[in-house]
Amino acid sequence: MKITDETLRCYLEETHLLLYQIKNNPKGYRETLRYFSMIKDNSRILGFTAVYNLFKGIEDIYKSLCDGKIVYTENLELLLKIVCEEIEECCNLIEEKSPLFNQVDVRPYLLYCDKAVAGEIFDPTHITRNSENGDIQEIRQKISSINKKREQKPKDEIIKVSSDKLSEIVNLQEEMIARSYILDNQIELLKNAISDKDISAINEVYKLLVSDTQNLQNSLLLAHENLMGLMQDEAILKNHQNCYGFFITANEKKYLIPSDLVRDVICETPLNYVTVQNQKNVRYVLENESGEKEDEVVENVPIYYLSSLLPGQAAKKRNVMDTILIVDYQSQKIGIIVDNVIKFASVIKKNMPSSFEKFASVEGIAFDEKYDMIPILHIPDIMKRFRSLRGYDVKKYEAITKKHVSKILIVDDSETTRQIERTILLANNFLVEEAVDGINAIEKMKEKQFDLILCDDEMPRMNGDILLDNIRRMENYKNVPVVAMADRPLAKADAFVSKSGFSRDTLIQTLKRSLDNE
Repeated sequence: MKITDETLRCYLEETHLLLYQIKNNPKGYRETLRYFSMIKDNSRILGFTAVYNLFKGIEDIYKSLCDGKIVYTENLELLLKIVCEEIEECCNLIEEKSPLFNQVDVRPYLLYCDKAVAGEIFDPTHITRNSENGDIQEIRQKISSINKKREQKPKDEIIKVSSDKLSEIVNLQEEMIARSYILDNQIELLKNAISDKDISAINEVYKLLVSDTQNLQNSLLLAHENLMGLMQDEAILKNHQNCYGFFITANEKKYLIPSDLVRDVICETPLNYVTVQNQKNVRYVLENESGEKEDEVVENVPIYYLSSLLPGQAAKKRNVMDTILIVDYQSQKIGIIVDNVIKFASVIKKNMPSSFEKFASVEGIAFDEKYDMIPILHIPDIMKRFRSLRGYDVKKYEAITKKHVSKILIVDDSETTRQIERTILLANNFLVEEAVDGINAIEKMKEKQFDLILCDDEMPRMNGDILLDNIRRMENYKNVPVVAMADRPLAKADAFVSKSGFSRDTLIQTLKRSLDNE
């Protein structure tokens, strides 16, 4: 599962909070134990197996203490402290997104946790010595080495390639075309051999296919290297300009929007748009010069779909979260909704020929990483065309492309759990809102109509059972499906997904079944 920065931030905050409670109140294991299941399961879901196993080791010790199977000792307190420090080391690697996290070996810690649960005599100081001299020390050194390499700025160099490379590239291209025809012919021979069940002929053609495929791949690699060199040749570059911008898609076609007029790129759900005089607006929080959000300075910016102006086939399915480029020209702001922002890039810009002067919406041509020619949009003209659109034209476009997207309310007191569920649902084209507990959920349901409720059980102020009782008393929510994602099924829920052992596919299939039965 792809982990967003926000999900990672929430997970690390909750993990550090739990570690703080363990280290500062090691004997308060009865109060702390209830939080273990949530953090432990989140670690497993996010793929942090080492952290999951370490938390499980501490959880087993706490359960044994609660059941009176073992007694609290100084060695046990030291062991808990050492395991917590190891979890903190793992969290540091996770925060740096370091591949070295996968090399962490937590087996020595788990061995001592098992000894503690079994009531055996153990000396936790051995772990400390092994950690300092073993894997952790080596990993720290590797991290330090990586950071030093990051600090070293590479020198700007231009690779010069003479223009005689052109003939070599043309020859390579002709060779690859010839090889492609040979491969087509060999594939036909292979089909005939298979049809005739001629094993000898099959083996012979197979050998030829492998050889020619390898030769073709080598030619492609060489052609790519030569072309990259040619693109950086000073003789080629001197008649072009550098241009910074965003590669975007609209109506399944690729364009470049120059960055000089783009003030910000935001994502927003259509649920939060504000309609004023038949014009949809997005609430945009202004930033000051330092890049910080200004206090309560919010501007309603008119938004438009770029696809409504450009040719091509509309996207088959709309995104749950719209990607909006906030552009600013002559003190006027608008939001341009695009199908997708591919990446921000520095490209070579070639001005349009004089014969194309009538195409005011395009100011030039750029080359992408595949060397395809991509139109560069002229934002001032795009803004002018948007302002000339009538409300009827916009509504007609939205009616053609609009598709019902189910709105789901997530109810859970764990921010990390909400982020995980939100990421999964957004990736499957659901609109999502969140509530921190049952009372907060009731307030949101009074304001908006949701198609499904996904709720936890153990929550402060109002648990899952009481929340379901209240939902079924609301006239407009009597038949709305409720899926319990908790540690146990809820009596009045329509479906249940176990929080401790769920998979993404299981959750999505359960939600879709519940919505289909609505």
